[in-house]
Amino acid sequence: MLGVILYLYFLAVGFLYADMVFRDKGIFFRSWMGGIFGNMLPMTGIAILSFVFGFTYIGHIVFVLLAPLPYFLIKYRRKESFFKDLTRKGGEDCMNVKMFCALVLPLTVLICLLMANHIYAPVEGGVASGQSTYGDLAMHSGIITSLAEQSTFPPDYCILAGVKLGYPFFIDMLSSSLYLFGLPLRYAILLPSFVFALLLVMGFYYMSYKLTGRKSVSVLATLMFFLNGGFGFAYFFEGAKADPTVFTNLFTDYYRTPTNYNDMNIRWANTICDMIIPQRTTMAGWCMFMPALWMLSDAISSKKRRAFILIGVFAGCMPMIHTHTFMAFGIICAVLFFLYLIDEKSAKDKKQYVINWVIFGAITIAMALPQLIIWTFRQASEGSFLKFHCDWVNSNDPSLWFWIKNWGIVLLALIPAFMNADRKMKRLMIAGLVVFAAADLFQFQPLDYDNNKIFFVAYIIAIVAVAEFFVRAYERMKEIKGREVIAAVVCVCLFLSGILTIGREFKSGAQYQTFSNADLEFAEFVKDNTDAHAVFATHTGHLNSVYVLAGRTVFVGPSNFIWTHGFSDEYNRRSGILNSLYSSANTTELRRIAEENNIKYILCSGSERGQYNVNDSAFGGLNKIYDKNGIKLYEVE
Repeated sequence: MLGVILYLYFLAVGFLYADMVFRDKGIFFRSWMGGIFGNMLPMTGIAILSFVFGFTYIGHIVFVLLAPLPYFLIKYRRKESFFKDLTRKGGEDCMNVKMFCALVLPLTVLICLLMANHIYAPVEGGVASGQSTYGDLAMHSGIITSLAEQSTFPPDYCILAGVKLGYPFFIDMLSSSLYLFGLPLRYAILLPSFVFALLLVMGFYYMSYKLTGRKSVSVLATLMFFLNGGFGFAYFFEGAKADPTVFTNLFTDYYRTPTNYNDMNIRWANTICDMIIPQRTTMAGWCMFMPALWMLSDAISSKKRRAFILIGVFAGCMPMIHTHTFMAFGIICAVLFFLYLIDEKSAKDKKQYVINWVIFGAITIAMALPQLIIWTFRQASEGSFLKFHCDWVNSNDPSLWFWIKNWGIVLLALIPAFMNADRKMKRLMIAGLVVFAAADLFQFQPLDYDNNKIFFVAYIIAIVAVAEFFVRAYERMKEIKGREVIAAVVCVCLFLSGILTIGREFKSGAQYQTFSNADLEFAEFVKDNTDAHAVFATHTGHLNSVYVLAGRTVFVGPSNFIWTHGFSDEYNRRSGILNSLYSSANTTELRRIAEENNIKYILCSGSERGQYNVNDSAFGGLNKIYDKNGIKLYEVE
């Protein structure tokens, strides 16, 4: 319960700041921005205090006291009432109750339902996931539990002992705060995820309206983003002509959907199923990108220095929320700086324009650079992240055809959308094209597929532009008979692949057991009876209750996570050590290997026996502290 109170407190503080900064906006807008600020505050503020206090109760309590202090000081200096008229209707707002209930609420409920049956859903005494969370959820959970259990800051990788965590972990740290204050792991993940889902849907609508000024365009663009998909559905309907099970198997096969069909080179994921639900950092990054683009557009149009300062502070908090989104936003800012510079006619205007952008850039860099130095640059240099890699994950198609069948009608409409766009939208589309080119020419991490986190920023811009084109085209066709039929065909092309994928994902909910009751029981024992900072020798599968549920550090964990984070050589070295440890000829050799590698506990269950050639006789001289349900844990004294 304390975790819920803590989270609601930060959301309330965030609303106070949003109400002060956007005092002329409507209640829905201020609530949206309040939610954004209310999540960014603990993600960044607690990180700063954790350098001093560690990730502890004390650090959190200090931040609870400090978080609203600037608000009260500013209000006191202005001689304004602290809480007067917080719930006022405010100025004009493109969102109202009808729009919220008709668009925002249904999409949010859909996302939350998928989250609820994908994130440790209770099943037969254990917990289960859906298709998309079967993999990534384990890594995020390990970060959450290990940070709370160990209190070490900056944190280490729980899957690679002794190596500092470089993955953008701020959203997991937010869940870790709730976990630290008593929320069970499932709800420590779900509670902020539900809020982020709401903020993301609202954010896309508000961002679209800021760029186009039209509610109809904003509604269509929002639907296009969350129900997205290309022409992948055609493969299933074509195959069903010869074999009807090709279509019905869509709802049962593992990763064989109209937005994720590797055999046919369909790789463009549905945003809900493959990005928002399993990839928490991407979800958080997009949540911050929408207000960032809104604020950037506002700063450019208003030319107010206050607006540039605000976006500088906001953007400076983004790197460890989601590094890819921060980088893509930086590219957009750089392009727009030069494109809008030509509008300033006089030398005086150019000077003021440049000063505003320099202030914005300086604030952003001053806040972002420490994060990049502490976490990102070190890991990127050690893992050799950046390299030239053209044509993304396209394996056997001509490049243009690959993108047509993946992006679908959105790509086909891009050129006419550009030709019919106003000057502001054309400039943003050019910036989006630069982002797309960067993602298509360079690989920014070991796994090439993860470049989609950059591509999606370009895709967001493309969707808004194309939605505006479709609405204008429909209006111009008002004298043409059958325009409704044309619109229906376009909607089928826009939404069918996404809807089918979402249907498959919903059906997969709670179908894949992640941990049994025996695993849960063992994890509780580990939390209660072992040193929180000790290193465990275990199997290297991703479903590992030691690091996922108990929050302990394993000597080396899952190869897929470790490789994508740039440590493939270290994985190979350490997995060889574990092979030697488990197959040790005697207890003396086993102790030596364990002590040389700072391993204090050794797990021996069915998973270890399946991976290693376990010599049981060598374990006879160790202290066995757990033996139940085929799970044995030994302590190296």
